[in-house]
Amino acid sequence: MFTGYGNCYRLDALELADEHVQNRQHWTYKTLQHFKATVGQPGFPCLFGRKAVAAATCHIVFARAEQPANDIAQGLADYVRLIGPIPLKQRIGTPLLVFLESSAEGALAEQQALAWKILQQVHARDPHPWPQDVPRDPHDTQWSFCFAGMPLFINMSFPSHRRMKSRNLGNSITFVINPRESFDEVASARTESGQRIRARIRERVARYNDGVMPENLGFFGQDDNFEWKQYQLQEPGQPQPARCPFHAHAMPEQQIEN
Repeated sequence: MFTGYGNCYRLDALELADEHVQNRQHWTYKTLQHFKATVGQPGFPCLFGRKAVAAATCHIVFARAEQPANDIAQGLADYVRLIGPIPLKQRIGTPLLVFLESSAEGALAEQQALAWKILQQVHARDPHPWPQDVPRDPHDTQWSFCFAGMPLFINMSFPSHRRMKSRNLGNSITFVINPRESFDEVASARTESGQRIRARIRERVARYNDGVMPENLGFFGQDDNFEWKQYQLQEPGQPQPARCPFHAHAMPEQQIEN
C-alpha cells in the first residue's frame, strides 16, 4: 500500500522512502522507473529534464484516481513553498513531476479532456488570489496558469501520444511543472543564448519524434504565442481546440464533481 499520495518528494528523498522502495509492484514505483528510463535515453529532447532526473533534484507528486485534484493541490502548494526562495537560474533544475493514476487506454482527446478537468479542479482549490499582473484569460499572450500566486508552465504528457513521442512519458497522464519565469531566465527569446538553447532543444524534439515537430512552440509574450496551446500538443493532422478548456473563474469546491 502506498501512503504518500499528495506528498511533494524530492526524487533523491523519495528513492529512500519506505513507501516507495517497499512497494515495487505498485503503479507509483513502476511509473517512476519507466519515467526515469525514458528521460535517461541519450536522445530525450529536454536537456533540463535529463539533468534534473540525473541529479535527482526534481520533485514528485503522485495523485490517486479517486481524488486527483486534492492530491495535486496539496503537493503543488508544498512545491511552490519549497521553490519560492530558490534563485530563478536554479529553479530550472527542480521541476515538479505529477503522475496521475490513470488508464493508458482511450483516445488522446479523452485523456486531454480529463487533464484539463483536473487542472480546473486544482485551480478551485487554490487558497490564494490570482496574481493581479497575470491575465486571467488564456487567450491573452501574457497568460500562465497560476497556483499559490506563482505563474507556472505545465507540460501535459499522455499515454496515447504516438508520433509526438516527446509528450509520452509512460502509462500515466503526467504534468511536468516549472515556474514560468525560469524559462525566461535561462532560455529567453530576448537573448542569443536563450534562442540557441531553445533551437537546440527543438532540433532534439524533431529527431526524437522522427521528424514530427509541434506547431505551437513559441516564445512567451509573442503576439502569436499562447501558452495553453503548448501545455497540450496534438498529433499530426489533429486540429487544435479553438478555445482553451481552462477558465480562471472556477466554481466553489463543493460544487465541483470529483
